[in-house]
Amino acid sequence: MSKTETRTRATGRSSSRMNVLAALLLSYLAVLLLPVAVFGVLYTQIEKVMEQNANHANLALIEQAKQVVDGRLDEMHLIARNITSHPKLDSLLRSGAPSSGTDHYAYLDFMRELARYRNSSSFVSDFYVYFRESDMIVTPSMKSNSAMFYSGVYGYDGMTYEQWKTDILHVGHYNGFLPIAEVGNAARKKRMLTFLQALPFGEKSDPKGMLAIFIDERQIAALLEKITKASHGTIYIKDASGQVIMSCGGNPQETEGDGEDGGRMMTLSVHSAASGWEYVSVVPEEVFWAKVNGMKRMAIGVLVVYLIAGAAACVYMTYRAYNPLRDIIRFIRQSKPAPAHRVRNEYDYIKSAVADSFEKQTEMAEQLSRQTPVIRSNFIARLLKGYVNVRELSTESLAFMGVSFPYPCYCVAAVGLRDASEFIRGDTEGEWALIRFVTGKVAEEIPFAVSYPVEIEKDLVAVVFNMPEHYGVADLYDWADRLQTVIGQRFKTSTTVGISSIRHGLEPIASCFAESMKALEYSIFTAYKPVLLYEEMRNKAEDYYDFPLETEIQLINAVKSGDNKTAESIIRNLYRNNFGEKPMTPELGRLLFANLVSTLFKLLNALNLKYEDMFGSARKPLESINEAGSVEELYRNVCAMFEKVCLHVQEQRGDAAAVMLEKIKSYIDEHHGDAMIGLVSIADHFNITPPYLSAFFKKHSGTNLTDYLAQVRIERSKQLMKESKHTISQIARSVGYANDVGFIRVFKKYEGITPGKYRDMLRS
Repeated sequence: MSKTETRTRATGRSSSRMNVLAALLLSYLAVLLLPVAVFGVLYTQIEKVMEQNANHANLALIEQAKQVVDGRLDEMHLIARNITSHPKLDSLLRSGAPSSGTDHYAYLDFMRELARYRNSSSFVSDFYVYFRESDMIVTPSMKSNSAMFYSGVYGYDGMTYEQWKTDILHVGHYNGFLPIAEVGNAARKKRMLTFLQALPFGEKSDPKGMLAIFIDERQIAALLEKITKASHGTIYIKDASGQVIMSCGGNPQETEGDGEDGGRMMTLSVHSAASGWEYVSVVPEEVFWAKVNGMKRMAIGVLVVYLIAGAAACVYMTYRAYNPLRDIIRFIRQSKPAPAHRVRNEYDYIKSAVADSFEKQTEMAEQLSRQTPVIRSNFIARLLKGYVNVRELSTESLAFMGVSFPYPCYCVAAVGLRDASEFIRGDTEGEWALIRFVTGKVAEEIPFAVSYPVEIEKDLVAVVFNMPEHYGVADLYDWADRLQTVIGQRFKTSTTVGISSIRHGLEPIASCFAESMKALEYSIFTAYKPVLLYEEMRNKAEDYYDFPLETEIQLINAVKSGDNKTAESIIRNLYRNNFGEKPMTPELGRLLFANLVSTLFKLLNALNLKYEDMFGSARKPLESINEAGSVEELYRNVCAMFEKVCLHVQEQRGDAAAVMLEKIKSYIDEHHGDAMIGLVSIADHFNITPPYLSAFFKKHSGTNLTDYLAQVRIERSKQLMKESKHTISQIARSVGYANDVGFIRVFKKYEGITPGKYRDMLRS
């Protein structure tokens, strides 16, 4: 490096150093001279400072009053939101006057719900819900019609019952307060503030009811009284129209100018966006004089101290402040290359370096936070499958994945989504992913030790528990019960939970997962239990099944003779003997049904029949056994297969199909007016299974049974429209439809026009 270049850099560093030193010295001198400037301004602007201080104090007073009152009003609005969003409210708003015990019970049930909200806030005195369609009023403690309610409970002074209904209950879309008025009967009159909310919420054109909430005037006065006593002032409240609805602390007419004792009064108002009210504060000016004078004396004292000590300290502090700055610059230059852009001085250089560091740190933290849930789920899934060497895990590595195991005991619960048909409409992957996510979040948020959910299969979520030693089976049952309650009630999904045994240490976690899956598998071969504990099911399960050779021979003979009732009775007895009382291991349960299927194949071979000729290209029977969701499903499938073989034997002995078909048609012709008639009920009447009935009717009549039933009903309805003057709704009910909507849809599907147009054609 040349001497000229070295001298140039040294000169630049010296120039930069002198610039920073000069800036520091000027800063300290400015601090030193600041008290002098403050002292001068204090004496020249004393009136302005006094007014500003007074206004700030007054503003704090009125803001405090607004926040206190609005805070309590928020409690009222919370009650209003809970009531307007109640799931039972909409049906009651649209129903007429109660005419049955069920209707009255609906109102009483809703009244009990209101009672729960009544105790949630001491600020609200009372409230009621008016139902326009039924002219009923429900409060937390009573149910009455509007006339009796107005005359005996909450009537307004100076307002008739008709005015009350027209101006308050039947008003259009409304959400606001009425002025304070005397409310109640002669013995219980109180000055009340009334809040009104049209129902249902958001309905603008045709409200079906009204929610009214009462607030005692003394409740608001009590909130304001504490503030006015502390400030020696007055607070009063105006509504949106400018009317004074209440005051606290003095005469509300003393708003500005001179008070009763000749003192000056200061006035300040604040508008509340939440309630639409205007809060006005009136405070005597003399309250603030003592504080202003004290502040003036303190300013003079501070100024004197600063002038004495500042001159000696400025130079010393300037050099002392620069030394750390110099060390920081040296450290940054050693660990970070010089910035490409030109910097003004050391401060700009440090700012640039720190900004770059923070930006990189923030970017890395955001990337890590986005990936943490995925990393944690992947880790938990691998842990359950035994792919993780738990001995090599450290607290730091677990924390990196957002996992912590502070307790010594572990357990795994497998949550099977048994029936999600009411939540899932299209059976799409997105819907299944949503219900799995919801199940995992609910499982994680239920207070129970430490839990980590992970999605395993389409209808399966596993949860890993880490819990203290004093937790036991009862706690696990309680957790599972709360999980199933939330998932069932809020998301309309029934679940089965399999729970493993409780183990010490993380090593057997994969075995715990296998046990939970085994417990869940027991649900297929036991009577329905929402929660299955592996230890209990293993101890109760039988290690044998009952299928004697004599029973198999009886079953074969019954099928060969076409006696379906006897065959079904034999299978039913086998089902009861093996699954009636004690649970059976899943392996033995499947083996029993596999033996029944083996017997079926023996029969098909003896009758010179092929499985494909009898049952088509459906799933193989052994696949059905492995994929069945319950023992009842296996039982129904086996019974249906044996029934089909029995009917085939009967057909071979004589063609009774025509007779059977005529019986089915006659039964439909006689009972088509029953709204409950359908494939299942007809099959039950003829003691056959619905699948066999559907296939039999289609095969021998050439049409579907449901289409035939619809055609019979349509022909009968056409005859009624021609011969009678009944309404479309009456005709729909007489031919078996619960309402005219379904009848009109089916009629148009088969006839191409609606029933009303068909009747018009007949008349013309």
